[in-house]
Amino acid sequence: MKRILTTVTALCSVLLLVLITSCKKDGTQTTGAVGNSGTLAASTTTPALSLANGSNTAVIFNVSAATPVTGYQATVTYTLQIGKKGSNFIVPQEVSAAATGATLTQNALNDILHNLKLVDGVSTQVEVRLKSAIAPNVDAAYSNVITLTVTPYSKTSYLYVPGAYQDWKPDAVDVGVLASPTSNNVYDGKITFPAGKLEFKITPQANWNAAYGNAGGGKISLSAGDNLSVPSAGTYVIHVDVSALTYTITKQ
Repeated sequence: MKRILTTVTALCSVLLLVLITSCKKDGTQTTGAVGNSGTLAASTTTPALSLANGSNTAVIFNVSAATPVTGYQATVTYTLQIGKKGSNFIVPQEVSAAATGATLTQNALNDILHNLKLVDGVSTQVEVRLKSAIAPNVDAAYSNVITLTVTPYSKTSYLYVPGAYQDWKPDAVDVGVLASPTSNNVYDGKITFPAGKLEFKITPQANWNAAYGNAGGGKISLSAGDNLSVPSAGTYVIHVDVSALTYTITKQ
């Protein structure tokens, strides 16, 4: 009997050792966490945003690095979370950050604000925090919250189409416009030309400081003096690619 008890005890000890070893190796049992959540700072809390300066820096976020507390070396992944003020970061917009921080251009921040469904031209507050994580199955740590006051802008840009149909006045309320919803230099618009008033030009602004003229062969140029025109009276869709300096007109 004593021999049997000794054997059973030995087997239980081996089984316990195997279970402990398995738990240590199982990634789902990791007990580590991010110890220091890191501190977030911003170069400004009132970033200026405009379509004209979209490629310029809006705000620089600086990070004091978080530190992992685990039983092994772990890499910390940093993410900026941006949400409407008071939303408690429910479904936030997220931007990857480096250990030292992140820089957002005006266009990038404006896109984030649009994704948050903020209204163009209306000053609104958003909150930003730093998420520090080492693994999906380990609780992340979060930094202090920074509040930004921002005014998103519409990404739509326009060209103006002064012509004989409206007495060649680019700043008049009746001037035709071509729109580029994403400001990608491709513009479209619909304009009606009455008989005998078929010529027009295209201007980047509502003035005569610069104007695109007919360069021939479906091309336009700021240095071309000739007017553009449609072949006959009617309503036309005008398509302009400023990057390629081309245009097409299609009668409706």
